Amino acid sequence: MSRIERAMEKAAKIRISAERSPSVDKPPAIHRDQPCLEGIETVIDKAMTDKCIVTLAEPQSPAAEQYRKLRARILKAIATKDDSGNTIMITSSDKREGKTITAINLAVAMANVIDYPVVLVDADLRNPFVHRYLGIEPEYGLSDYLTGKVILSDILLRTGIGELIILPGGLPPENPAELLSSERMKTLVNELKIRHGGGYVIFDSSPVLLTSDPLSLGSLMDGVIFIIHAALTSEKSAAQAISLIKGCNILGIVFNDVQNYPAKDPYPYYSADEAQSGQG
Repeated sequence: MSRIERAMEKAAKIRISAERSPSVDKPPAIHRDQPCLEGIETVIDKAMTDKCIVTLAEPQSPAAEQYRKLRARILKAIATKDDSGNTIMITSSDKREGKTITAINLAVAMANVIDYPVVLVDADLRNPFVHRYLGIEPEYGLSDYLTGKVILSDILLRTGIGELIILPGGLPPENPAELLSSERMKTLVNELKIRHGGGYVIFDSSPVLLTSDPLSLGSLMDGVIFIIHAALTSEKSAAQAISLIKGCNILGIVFNDVQNYPAKDPYPYYSADEAQSGQG
């Protein structure tokens, strides 16, 4: 059995344990008749985006198609669990495992088919990178909002890519853990849930084994997607990280940068609720 297969098996066992654990309180139900979010018009030059953002750089490529498959499976997983759920956190065990790239590509893929806003929030306040991958230089970001310097409409960037809205991270603050666990952050999550007109809100979080931030943020989410890098993530790290967020609603696991597992789906590979439903 390969290392990744062992990691998958261990994650599945942890997933079963999570289902038996007391769950966190679910966020308030959303009401779809609320007004949509405003924002600042921002042009994203596809020539300036990182080549890893394949849904923009090479939308017809096999890699981009994998993100569209990922989109379909995640939307199905959310709908199966709770049709009012629309907030998704994407995280990993460690850095350089592809969580931000996955978050951006998934957000773009969703925005291209959903007639409602898709908001991508860079909640990795210690190392915000969404804006760099997209080649933009926002004036303000999430850290500015959480410290009370700006209002929400000042940090929402309308990209013109479908209904995609970017909420950048801003400059790294001195107290990211406190900001992300603050009442203002809880209010922001609820505001985005209610007012974005029936779409989805994707949060790119910091890695689970490096900070406590995903634990605070995950408790506010309707679902969590966990990223495993086929070449970099160890079985031990994956199992430890998943055990830390087992109280969250783990929608599935994405195996990133997979070359031969499985052979027909080179990148990425998604395993949704396999411990519960047997689906791979």
